[in-house]
Amino acid sequence: MLSDTDIHASIHRIHDLWFEDGNIVLQAANCQFRVHRGILAACSPVFKDMLSFPQPADVELVEGCPLVRLTDHPKEVTVFLKAIFKPDYFMPFPAHTDYAIISGCLRLGHKYDVEHLRLRALVHLSSAFRTTLSEWDTAEYFNPGVGKETPPSACALSQIISWNSQGTDTQISCIQLAREVNALWILPAAFYSLSTSLIHPMSLMPVFNGTVCRGVNVNLAAQDLEAFLDGHSQQTLVSAVRFLGSLSEPGDSSPACDGPAGCSIGRLSAIHSLRDLIALQPSAPLELWSNWEGFDEEVCYPCRDSLEDAHEQMRESFWDGLPEMYGLPSWRQLEQMRDAAIGSHWFVPAAES
Repeated sequence: MLSDTDIHASIHRIHDLWFEDGNIVLQAANCQFRVHRGILAACSPVFKDMLSFPQPADVELVEGCPLVRLTDHPKEVTVFLKAIFKPDYFMPFPAHTDYAIISGCLRLGHKYDVEHLRLRALVHLSSAFRTTLSEWDTAEYFNPGVGKETPPSACALSQIISWNSQGTDTQISCIQLAREVNALWILPAAFYSLSTSLIHPMSLMPVFNGTVCRGVNVNLAAQDLEAFLDGHSQQTLVSAVRFLGSLSEPGDSSPACDGPAGCSIGRLSAIHSLRDLIALQPSAPLELWSNWEGFDEEVCYPCRDSLEDAHEQMRESFWDGLPEMYGLPSWRQLEQMRDAAIGSHWFVPAAES
């Protein structure tokens, strides 16, 4: 741990947030920010109250400005202050953004009661973790620099994810953050995503030991670790048992089957292929077997359609039970929480808006 002398010697001024006419200096760890106290007070009731206390005679000064020390992570303070003092830095959904900006603005917006940043960050965060299967299937991240600078103008908000949610570290951080700010509607899809990313035993290490996300240490609370491990085992079992079993059930054959013997052989071939997929994605039941055109030469069309219908019913049943699998309230209750927090209009499909 750095001593006070070491910290003072290694002070780093964040030039983007060092305003020569600023009248207060904030310090987080060894990073300093010279900003305007009036703007802080106008944005944040917490800062307003904090800065309203009379200054002691021996207040520490930096270039004539009072110094206020914060306990928050400097990376999060940086994005939080940039979002306050640089209007174009963190734009509303559906503009593209980054998880580091979302997490810093949400955590500190929640802590310091900066309502417009808290709401903006919650909407961006929610865009990656939907509450309906149809949105989960169709929502897409438009990645700048990979030929998709912006979503198509005709694209419904229900189809847009504004940031890259991939990576075990990001998913663990999302779960931690959602629990911290009571955004529980995030958790079912976040738990599911984390579960799908764990493809071998060693990949569980960050879940147990924590990890680093965008320079910030993150870990699951005991409550979420227990819920995740229980739900992860159930999710994996669904992939291995329920989805394989659906292909071997004779009752799923169509009454209009053109050739039961040939279709049975086709089912066995499909089971073999599905086992290979499960080996690659052991806990991703929603993603299994999406290419039904591959059945054209294995089973007759009536049986393929029957299997496809049965499979989609299983996906819907799995999705409906996903919150309970992870010890959470029902989707209906979670959506009510979401609508109360950010409004009900953000992710409504175009036909329903």
